[in-house]
Formats: sequence, structure tokens, C-alpha cells
Amino acid sequence: MSEKYVWFNFVMKNINQPEKIKDQSLIKGYHQIFEQYPGLHPDGFDDPDSGWTDELRPVCAEMWRRVELPEFTVNEEHMYYINKAFRKLAAESATKTSR
Repeated sequence: MSEKYVWFNFVMKNINQPEKIKDQSLIKGYHQIFEQYPGLHPDGFDDPDSGWTDELRPVCAEMWRRVELPEFTVNEEHMYYINKAFRKLAAESATKTSR
């Protein structure tokens, strides 16, 4: 198991039993999809031309399912992955504008 994608591997192993996956584990594993497969977008993930493979679609479907149900802590912001470099740039920009 690759240490780098440990959350992704855990989620993929258990996606057919989503009750085994806690929200934060699902979010981390879901975000690791975008690190491995850049260019994917969660909107329209079930469209055959979306780039999402049949193997990955259930993960996105589970994320959207949890967004829609109040008992989960997953929210719509979690659906849109922003990589670390962009988050750092955004934080730096916010710091500069608040001075």
C-alpha cells in the first residue's frame, strides 16, 4: 500500500461498505483522487465523458450522498478539491489584502 495515498486506498477498499468509512477518512481519500487524476470535476461525475472511471464514481457518489444528508459532516465545499499550492497562494493573498 502506498503511504502517499493511504486514505485513497482505504476508501477504495471499503467503498462497497460505506458505513465503515468515517466522514474525514472519506474526504481525505476523495481528495487524494484529485492528486492522482488531475482534471476531474465532481459535477457530472456520472457522465460517461466526465473522465471518472467506473472504479472511482462510487466514491464521488458517496461524497454527494453525504453532502445531502444532515447526519454527516461532509459539505459541498469538500467536493471541490483545492491543491496545497493553491491553498498556500490563497492564504498568502488573503494576508496581503488584510494588511
